[in-house]
Amino acid sequence: MTAIEMVADSKNRVGEVPVWSPRDRKVWWIDVRQPRIQSYDPDTGAFETFLTGGNVLGSYAIREQGGFMLAQEDGLYAFDAATGERTLLVDPEADFPDHRLNDGRCDRKGRFWLGSMNDKQRTDDGSFYSVGPDLAIAKWFDGINIPNGVCFSPDDKVMYFADTPKKMIWAFDFDIEEGRISNRRVFADLKDAPGRPDGSTVDAEGFVWNAEFAGRRIVRYTPDGRVDRVIDMPVTNITCLGFGGDNLDQLYITTAWQGLSDEQRAAEPLAGALFRTEVGVRGLPEPMFAG
Repeated sequence: MTAIEMVADSKNRVGEVPVWSPRDRKVWWIDVRQPRIQSYDPDTGAFETFLTGGNVLGSYAIREQGGFMLAQEDGLYAFDAATGERTLLVDPEADFPDHRLNDGRCDRKGRFWLGSMNDKQRTDDGSFYSVGPDLAIAKWFDGINIPNGVCFSPDDKVMYFADTPKKMIWAFDFDIEEGRISNRRVFADLKDAPGRPDGSTVDAEGFVWNAEFAGRRIVRYTPDGRVDRVIDMPVTNITCLGFGGDNLDQLYITTAWQGLSDEQRAAEPLAGALFRTEVGVRGLPEPMFAG
């Protein structure tokens, strides 16, 4: 049985997007509904929290020029954790006040790919975008309920994407030079799984790791979409995962207490914490936003 270690009792309502930064040798992650960005130093055990402002924080990227880019309810912001300064960069959905931005990830050319969602009615009217280093926006498709699971294959030929309520993960052909996606197809159908697909990452062998919200587990999929391995977790709501450490051989896992009853929260006091485990494979360096 895989050993699971709790490393930061962050008590996140919805923890998300653990990213290893070799710049400061820390893991960074966010709380979506209590908007903040957080860091964990594996050498010292230090855990820090930085309030971002705004009402919701769907995802983020580390910027090559320093600081972060935040995906929030009213656009993409530059953010300096040291000063708390937040500056609007661009809003792809300024005409949709009920929408917010959610999960996203950078490709290896420094573009940011992310989805939007209706945060009021949870209808299928979210969209999927790419944002270039020059902040140029391209819209690729719509019909999204809750976008999640954006990640890329090691050879930059496949992009993965999940819609959580639809219990589906898709794959797209990806042209990294042109920054284009095409040929959408089913990668994994989770209709019979205990949970719903949330955040994902890809390891150095090209296998996809997915966090199952409400499923109490993480699942490793082969590049052709078969279940390769299942790891049970000590809490119910698993939200995202990413490889960290100098050798990218530690898998960090974010969790949430949102959606749990009072009785469930009492039974799961570590819901919302950051966890870590070793799975015998390495991850890939996390690209930064080039803008």
